[in-house]
Amino acid sequence: MNGHMLSILMVTHNSSDVLPACLESVRSNPPSCDYEIIVCDNGSSDDTLNMLRSGLWCLQTIDNTQNLGFAGGNMLAAREARGDLLLLLNPDTIVLPGALDTLVEALLADERHWVAGACLLTAEGGFNSAWGDFQTVGWAVANTAPWLRLGIHIKTKCRVGCTGEGMTSPVRVDWVSGAAFLVRRSAWDALGGLYSGYFMYFEETDLCSRVHEAGGDVILVPAARIVHFEGTSVGQASQRQRIWFTEGLIRFLGRREGSFAALVVRVWVSSIYAVLWLGAVLVGVFSARARAKRHLYASLVRVGLGLTVSYQRNGV
Repeated sequence: MNGHMLSILMVTHNSSDVLPACLESVRSNPPSCDYEIIVCDNGSSDDTLNMLRSGLWCLQTIDNTQNLGFAGGNMLAAREARGDLLLLLNPDTIVLPGALDTLVEALLADERHWVAGACLLTAEGGFNSAWGDFQTVGWAVANTAPWLRLGIHIKTKCRVGCTGEGMTSPVRVDWVSGAAFLVRRSAWDALGGLYSGYFMYFEETDLCSRVHEAGGDVILVPAARIVHFEGTSVGQASQRQRIWFTEGLIRFLGRREGSFAALVVRVWVSSIYAVLWLGAVLVGVFSARARAKRHLYASLVRVGLGLTVSYQRNGV
């Protein structure tokens, strides 16, 4: 790894509860190569900025007044980065001993390796979601409606939310999680980095798709283990997550499979959630639970129609 420099890029938004542990884990388990840490804060209203300015950690801070999302924040951080290797690292992660060296070594082992993802663990030490196959229209239809609530189980061949359990050596995959995402700077620059049209979800999947199209490989590195407290970076805003996820999925399918694929999913999403919204309106006369769902269903109809949801970028 001699001669290489690693730039660790982090995007924060009200991350004061998880950020110190993440930064301490990097300081305690640093890579062997030279490295820098650049943190882009997306308009935090908690104590995150005070922590970053405390001087406890040697890092560079970018202070945004608004939330630019995962892609926008990382793109700003990358502009300031000096390294020839970029590690996108979530603030809700803990770097375990040797993980960064193992990840870097696997990426550098073959010039065809353009992106490498870590094996993610849960807080309890189990295996967390780390990689998957590229989503398809069929997968979107099977996963954008509450089928399970109706007792309907739909299976597709598309593997999503897979872990590194049982793997012993680097494996070529379609995409890896953006929670610990190592990419060659040359590939990042050549492909334009993350597409800023995404706010949250599918940014890394989109970049991995372009890596494959350009002839590069994406690998999962099972021996590079990093704990990911999945979900804490977006809090408990499950309705917003559903909206961001659905919007990102439609945009990804449009960019990867074409406008017709996106149209099919748009029609499906707007139709199914229009029916659910109408049902919630009727049942809501008697049920507070149904009334609580009306805003979510209406927002998903708007997403399907390609309209902007009012709170999309107002915090997380």
